[in-house]
Amino acid sequence: MPVVTFHNEHRSFEVDPGTNLRQFMLNVHVSPYKGLDMLTNCRGHNFCGTCAVEILDGKGAPPRGQDEEATLVGNLLIARKVDKNLRLACQTTVMGDMVVKTHPERPIDWQKTKERLMLAGIASFFGLTFAVVFVFLLLDMIKKF
Repeated sequence: MPVVTFHNEHRSFEVDPGTNLRQFMLNVHVSPYKGLDMLTNCRGHNFCGTCAVEILDGKGAPPRGQDEEATLVGNLLIARKVDKNLRLACQTTVMGDMVVKTHPERPIDWQKTKERLMLAGIASFFGLTFAVVFVFLLLDMIKKF
């Protein structure tokens, strides 16, 4: 049976092969979440990225998928730098021995975040302009009736 060692907690557990890492962590009371993420996470559906862990010795973890990669980079306005060992616990299956570091540092990628903010600003400007024009047209139509 594979052994999962939690680096920060100094604890090791045997686990059945094919077990979901997030669910296993919750079962042994090792939280992948920090702070308010305990309440605001997506419950293991690969939406939020709050269960990020670092696999220090990852021979027992399959490679990351495209969906997991996209979630790790950041779904909203803030982009994050992604280390090659960073994984989402909810998307990781234990296939062999591994050493897991909980609550890894996830630095912000400022260049990509600025680009996202600029695009969001442009989209907001055009969306707001469209909404204002629509309201004026609607009010004009109402006056004519």
